Amino acid sequence: GEQHDHAMGHALQKKIVSDIFNEFPKSILALEMLERDEQMVVEDLCDGLISKNTFATLTHSTDWAGKDTWHNWYQPIVSAAVEAGGRIVAANAPRRYVKLARTGGYEAIKQLPKNRRDLVDYPKTPSSGEYKRLFWELATGHKDIVPNEEVLSFFRGQQVWDATMAESIMKQQPTKTKKVVLLVGQFHVEYEGGIVQELHHRGPEIDAIVLTVHPTEPSSLSAKLKIADILIFEKKTK
Repeated sequence: GEQHDHAMGHALQKKIVSDIFNEFPKSILALEMLERDEQMVVEDLCDGLISKNTFATLTHSTDWAGKDTWHNWYQPIVSAAVEAGGRIVAANAPRRYVKLARTGGYEAIKQLPKNRRDLVDYPKTPSSGEYKRLFWELATGHKDIVPNEEVLSFFRGQQVWDATMAESIMKQQPTKTKKVVLLVGQFHVEYEGGIVQELHHRGPEIDAIVLTVHPTEPSSLSAKLKIADILIFEKKTK
């Protein structure tokens, strides 16, 4: 789990990915930053058919989290995984289908033709708990409020991201010697987030470890609710 504009967090991601892929070379790196319909372009990059610059242009990733962030932060992680013999998976749902879920509901996703339906998924059981409560608070600006249809529609979109990325992990059939490492915004995974809940629904046997990185100590660190399995933050010196 990352904050997209956190330089130290991305440096730590690269180190962790390098270590995992050196020990488990058949592992998979999945990324929220890439959408499923870009998988062919991912394969072209990994096979050396296109340059890193061409890849960033074709996937509109150059400034994904700010100016030149793909080349500075994400491409080095991708390259480390590929050099270790791993595979790269574009894990996220195309934004147009996320919008479709917001405006037309999950039924609109269900009715897509198979070749397009394969690019997106939705939850059979909506996420709950602290994750859902935090989403309501973030969307409305209030702790205790009954969400209206607009907020509910955005939660449907959020859940499409969650379900699609969880399905992307499950499709890789992770094992003890073939890990799947997902780079994703921390909101999706903290406090037993939507992706984690989806993984539990889809593969109860899967051992999902959530590691999140913060620039500073989270204000809720002393709360009773567990933020993540492993939480790392920079200790500021005076």
